Amino acid sequence: MKNKRLLIINSVKTLFVNLLLILVFFFPVVWIFLTSLKTQSEIYAFPISYWPRKITLENYHLVLRGSGFSRYLINSLIVSLGTTLLVVLLAFLGAYFFARTKLKGRKPLLLFVLMISMFPPIAVAPPLFIFFRKVGLINNYLGLILAHSGLFSPIAVWILTNFLKSVPFELEDAAKVDGCGVLGIIKNVILPLSLPGLAATFLIVFVFSWCEFLLSLVLLNQNELRTAVVGIALYPGEYAFPWELISTATFLALLPIIFFVFVFQRLIIGGLTAGAIK
Repeated sequence: MKNKRLLIINSVKTLFVNLLLILVFFFPVVWIFLTSLKTQSEIYAFPISYWPRKITLENYHLVLRGSGFSRYLINSLIVSLGTTLLVVLLAFLGAYFFARTKLKGRKPLLLFVLMISMFPPIAVAPPLFIFFRKVGLINNYLGLILAHSGLFSPIAVWILTNFLKSVPFELEDAAKVDGCGVLGIIKNVILPLSLPGLAATFLIVFVFSWCEFLLSLVLLNQNELRTAVVGIALYPGEYAFPWELISTATFLALLPIIFFVFVFQRLIIGGLTAGAIK
């Protein structure tokens, strides 16, 4: 009886903690969504109305049609998906090298790769701008995709390396006995077992690229080529701060990230926790 009571108390505590965490993490998103449904006068009204008195979709019409924010969303999708696909491909090959080979100097080299990932974008923005201007990659999607790929590939290599280390070497040895070469092993053994790690890396790189601001501002400076994050930063004027439009644009910019998290949630959890139980 005592054990049953303790079990119920622990279950209630766990439920309370989970609800508290959900409230803390999702409160900003819910608040942004509710603000996007309010009129400007209601946003600045006092006392604060936590729930819209009169729900309006006019803000969405103004953001998507009036300010052309839909073009910014498309630009962000092109850049983020292009960056993510390129980074995942390169990082997978690099991580396979670090995880499966036994060359001397491998660990210091991997540590150097991690150090590169900590460079702030401001440190690389001026030389990148000068170089890209000479080769014609300013105001070009490919230029920003290459810049983001260079910036986020190191962290992707680090994540995938730790994941590939958890794949048993015995499976690779068995494939060699069956006559598989390196490409056959990668295609038939490593790649299928790496899907959770690839999904986790895909989401992390996509979010990093989607939210990156400085290089996106510098390398794509034509208005029709701006990304969503840069577009949101342009809403505040010198004397006006249109919170209803900023909240609406911010919520629209969050939708792709929320979509990918829900679609790949199981693979992502598996990928992020794979190395923890080795």
